[in-house]
Amino acid sequence: MFFMRRTRGPQPFCFQLIKTKEVKAGLATCRLVARKANANFFYASQILKTPKREFFYATYAAMRIIDDVIDEKFLKLDAKSQNRLKTNFEKKLSRWLQQVLHLEIVDGPLSPGIIHGLKYTIGRSDLTKSVWRDLAASLAMDIDGTDMHSWDDFLKYCKGATIAPASIYIYLLAAIHTREKHFEYQMPHELSYYARDLAIYCYIVHIIRDLIKDATASPRLITIPNELLFKNGLSRSTLSSSLKNKDPAIVNLANDLIRIAEPFYRKGHEVLFELNSLLGFSEKAALNKLIGVYDKLYMVAQEDVHILIEQGQGLEEKFRT
Repeated sequence: MFFMRRTRGPQPFCFQLIKTKEVKAGLATCRLVARKANANFFYASQILKTPKREFFYATYAAMRIIDDVIDEKFLKLDAKSQNRLKTNFEKKLSRWLQQVLHLEIVDGPLSPGIIHGLKYTIGRSDLTKSVWRDLAASLAMDIDGTDMHSWDDFLKYCKGATIAPASIYIYLLAAIHTREKHFEYQMPHELSYYARDLAIYCYIVHIIRDLIKDATASPRLITIPNELLFKNGLSRSTLSSSLKNKDPAIVNLANDLIRIAEPFYRKGHEVLFELNSLLGFSEKAALNKLIGVYDKLYMVAQEDVHILIEQGQGLEEKFRT
């Protein structure tokens, strides 16, 4: 699948990886998945040089596919269908984890092409495998129907749902792409140090932005702790009707979320300042472009959170330019 050749120069045992037809096709498939998702990550990552763009396409596609399997094909089912198919989806998730951990072309959610793309990128990196296990753990909570009672439950869920993907993105920005065509992480702190607060801050903005869409699709897609919903006289099951009826409690809920986001915004931007002193030019530009979109949405919410609820998707596309 991969062929190696020696490079010329003073180090005769230094090898360079040749990109085969299977790898090129696989990376093209990964790019299509990432582009179709129309996510902020895709647009920000276009600034990066080819090796890191390819790393992004492969890892994002792997995450996007399993996330869509759970969100679109499982969580939107009625309760009876979920109970009947739960074991089947647990097996899908288990197979996916096997694919990303071992990069095996086995029957599972990821196509052989995406596995080829992953082998060419994370297969030549020192990216910790814990990020994939953390993501799988949060998706397992979704399948299991684990209720999110408290803020601590929310933060536990965030470890996989948003900190893990953010950690992968920080890794690809920070990793050194060596002459041997490997990716090596050489930052002063571990990935979670850089990813945690920025990820939670952006995730809270994301929740408000998608509140109408998620509540309409399924109560199970709402990842707001019960304690915060109940405080505002709301519940997961009635949130959709409350949105339709323009219940003022929705705005109160969103304002609570924005207030909760503030310390994560502040700490996250302190870390962003650190990252800006450590990353290369294009990597720094990509990260700031990505966070800049969420910052603009956050500022809109601070002025009038109702605008973010009602116009979030359109505003986001506007802020990307």
